[in-house]
Amino acid sequence: MKKLISICAALLIVMMTIASAGAIDYGCNVETVGEGIYLEELNTGVVVFEKDADVKMNPASTTKIMTYTIVCDRIADFEATKIEVTQEALATLDPESSVMGLADHVGESYTVKDLLYGLMLPSGNDAALVLATYLGEGNIDNFVKLMNDKASELGCTNTHFVNPHGLYNADHYSTPRDMAIITKNAMKLKDFSEITNTVKYTPEGFDKPIVTTNYMIDKDGHNGDYYYPYAKGIKTGFTDEAGRCLISTAEKDGYTYLCVDLGAAYSFEEDVNYAMLDTAKLYDWAFTNVSSQVVFPTTDVVANIDVENTKDNTTLDLVPKEDIKALLPAGYKTELITTKTDIPESVTAPVNQGSVIGTVDVFYDGTKVGSAELCASANIDGATKSEQQAKADSDNLLRFVLIVVFIVATIIIVVIVILVVKKARRKKREVQRHRRRYY
Repeated sequence: MKKLISICAALLIVMMTIASAGAIDYGCNVETVGEGIYLEELNTGVVVFEKDADVKMNPASTTKIMTYTIVCDRIADFEATKIEVTQEALATLDPESSVMGLADHVGESYTVKDLLYGLMLPSGNDAALVLATYLGEGNIDNFVKLMNDKASELGCTNTHFVNPHGLYNADHYSTPRDMAIITKNAMKLKDFSEITNTVKYTPEGFDKPIVTTNYMIDKDGHNGDYYYPYAKGIKTGFTDEAGRCLISTAEKDGYTYLCVDLGAAYSFEEDVNYAMLDTAKLYDWAFTNVSSQVVFPTTDVVANIDVENTKDNTTLDLVPKEDIKALLPAGYKTELITTKTDIPESVTAPVNQGSVIGTVDVFYDGTKVGSAELCASANIDGATKSEQQAKADSDNLLRFVLIVVFIVATIIIVVIVILVVKKARRKKREVQRHRRRYY
């Protein structure tokens, strides 16, 4: 019966998940300009807002996050490894595009660390080409293949790169969701968070510092119009075709959000970076309207389980090892919270209070929002040998009585059947004798 209930509950959760398309409506009412947006709380992995997150778009210079990733995968020591700036590496450089200034340093060598700062802060396309030429062994196409192979490895299903810098190409595309995947992986890489959250940096041999294009982390950038005190990194992007793009994070009150905003319209006449305005508004909304709620405290019984090897039939209540928290919208509905447990059918005594027995996943409106270990709510002693023997004797006696009752009942039935048969035969003989006398 318990197994049947579990199966039904699981099926109910599956149906709810399908019905809700795997996403919670957090009630975001922010008007955004970006064509594609993805907003995730990183501590929980919960996506609180998305807009055309799986539509292919040009990621512009946010592409350089993948370029950084390939460099990190191939080079262990950023400071000891130096790369020469060659005219061949810069041959395809668009002089009108963003650079760190390597054209003035042809023939000189720079550490990988300097080049990575140049790649990520001023969005240096020259740095991207030098790094890609070096790791591609003179052929940038070899480097691009590494980029696409890495995207596939990470599970990006709608991404294809054709260059290491992100300048427009119709066959160069990704999606907000895929770029979030690429960024979350990059955030675990060496020096990535430090570099992408730096405002100014002076490479060795440079007369003046290179400066970030991310005004959300620069108080002085663009007159401070876009500065957001909780922002951390990461990368801007812009082409005429792609519009303004921005991938960033923000931390406040224990929450960390990652926001990908691609394809925000831009005109030089208006000169408004809507990707940054979108992002700031989305962060403000999330920090105000989404919060972590305790949906199951450690005192709540989430499930119960049979316990073997006890004197009497015993069940054990299972409670969360820690408070189960879920990232939920303001005014969430408790009736939309469901659970799915992974526990054995029974355990064997003795059981110690606090022992982990299984796990539970928590769903809100069909979407998983939390999980926790389930543990025993109390100590349960195992039956002593005398109690086990007494129980065994009792069970044996019961079985013996049942067998005797069965045998006696069988004998009675057989006897009754025999008597009925004999009576029927006597009656039949009497009828036959009567007929003979009559004729």
